[in-house]
Amino acid sequence: MKQKTFFSRLLGLGCLFIHVGLFAQKEPVSFQNLGFWKANGKNNWQVAGQVSADLNKKEFMSTQPGQGILVNLPEPQNRANLISGKEYGDMDVEFDFMMASHSNSGFYLQGRYEVQLMDSWGVQNPSTGDCGGIYKRRKFIPQEYLYEGHAPRVNACLAPGLWQHMEISFQAPKFDAQGNKISSAKVLFIKLNGFILHENVELSGPTGGPISEKEVARGPIMIQGDHGAVAFKNLKIKDFDGQIASLSPVNYQVFYGKFKSPKDFIHKKPNAIGTQTQLAWNASKSNDEFATIFTANLNVTKAGKHNMELISAGNYTLHVNGQMIASDTLYSNRRKKNVEVELPTGSSTVKITYYKADADMSPMLGFGIEGPNFRMVNFQHPSSTLILGNGPSDIILLDATKPSLLRSFVDIQQNGARKRLVHSVNVGNPAHLHYTYDLDNGAIAQIWKGNFLDTTPMWDNRGDGSSRPRGPVLSLGSSPLLVKNADLEKDSDSMSETAGFKIGGYEVDEQELPTFEYEIFGSQVRDEIRVMENKYLQRTLSIKKPSADASLKVVSAKSIQSLGNDLYAIDGQSYYIQATQASIRTTATGQVLVLPLAEKITYSILW
Repeated sequence: MKQKTFFSRLLGLGCLFIHVGLFAQKEPVSFQNLGFWKANGKNNWQVAGQVSADLNKKEFMSTQPGQGILVNLPEPQNRANLISGKEYGDMDVEFDFMMASHSNSGFYLQGRYEVQLMDSWGVQNPSTGDCGGIYKRRKFIPQEYLYEGHAPRVNACLAPGLWQHMEISFQAPKFDAQGNKISSAKVLFIKLNGFILHENVELSGPTGGPISEKEVARGPIMIQGDHGAVAFKNLKIKDFDGQIASLSPVNYQVFYGKFKSPKDFIHKKPNAIGTQTQLAWNASKSNDEFATIFTANLNVTKAGKHNMELISAGNYTLHVNGQMIASDTLYSNRRKKNVEVELPTGSSTVKITYYKADADMSPMLGFGIEGPNFRMVNFQHPSSTLILGNGPSDIILLDATKPSLLRSFVDIQQNGARKRLVHSVNVGNPAHLHYTYDLDNGAIAQIWKGNFLDTTPMWDNRGDGSSRPRGPVLSLGSSPLLVKNADLEKDSDSMSETAGFKIGGYEVDEQELPTFEYEIFGSQVRDEIRVMENKYLQRTLSIKKPSADASLKVVSAKSIQSLGNDLYAIDGQSYYIQATQASIRTTATGQVLVLPLAEKITYSILW
């Protein structure tokens, strides 16, 4: 059960820095009109105010007038790709998109490298052609031959008609002065709905269907528009068009002694002086009871706000152009601090004073900077973040290769705050659809796709009894499902105590799937939750003596929209509830979806 990952081995060796445009703000692309784009054929693109897709109609999407959403509604004689007027090199981009049922599109970086957009809902083993895949390259020998391509690690695709979120960090190919390619394009990462699908994938050349087979330093965005209905909103782009910052050779002074603050050594004669090509704490020959003052010139190509980041085991101060902008005088181990600094174009003087008196933590020092036109660059030598002591414990992961149950504490987000469930069951399924059941309220507290559980907090050393989902979570809250009619519009998180709630445990069938039992308002309830078609959860409640003055409060949300055919879109088309005889009621903070009580009730959660 205990599994050592590559990531945990890295942590055992040092501190891992991951920076991909967190400081620099992405610029939004207006969808008030099509002015940002040009079509390479008849224009089948339009701007809309709202869109929706029918789960049961292939490639169908309906629109409502307005602005803010880019929509492709292809017709047999009207199918064109959309190309940006601006060209990009290194870039970070994010957007929300919606797929119609069985629809197909693609987002082309530089018009040459396709990230597939596809209705892949429920696909168990995604390929390069599924949503989030990096599409294959092609040759003609003499017929078309496809090769390479990169499938996503996991199928993170949501149901048709739901808004999905994609983030891409891209590094353009590089060329020498003669135009020869010296490095290939690279996808630094792709995230879909919070899942990391790809990391550091080198692209040897254009994928199928590019605007050109010739690679370039800068190229346009292209969105495929000839395969099916698709919609986009909230497109944001960061163009890293500048040269990264540089740090001149680093001068250092080393002082040995057990110092409590810089005033204890700054007027002393240094025990050693020298120059480094990169920042490294081990200018000192001791692992503790030392201080080092580093000075260097930092060069940036564009004036503006820059994000500086320091991480240390010990204490430090940071001065820029003679002004102290950061300090950490507290006892700290691997404490990280980010500070915003206004820098002029050209050279600035940087001074880092690092001192460490205690032997119970390993020395470490890291320094990086991110600017308005370049990604985070780290200046430390790899040895400067080397942790000499023992690394953290191995990560302990639990997979659900068959239906799996694990009792544990679980922390959920509810109304913006963390809440710990102390009586809960995590239920995993090989279809990669999982949920946490709150035994104190008879509620599905959260659901998620992907891998099952990280049980490190539960089983590492003494542990704290908790486990964590290994995928982005959709929180459903932990309120009781059955509610008095008079309380339907209240926003109380838990009314199980006043309802006489009593959990009866759960029984497991031959497939090792649980059915939960409890009593509330004098009614006996059997709660059966099953994965259907490897796509969604279906919940069936069998109720003995259903209370006449209670109802089923299926979900509380900020917004609930009826789409017809017993389908309801929750919180801006984040997920669906499918239920017959449901009604929507308004509360002080939003809306609730309500079902009347009956001896048997079935509804589904689709996401």
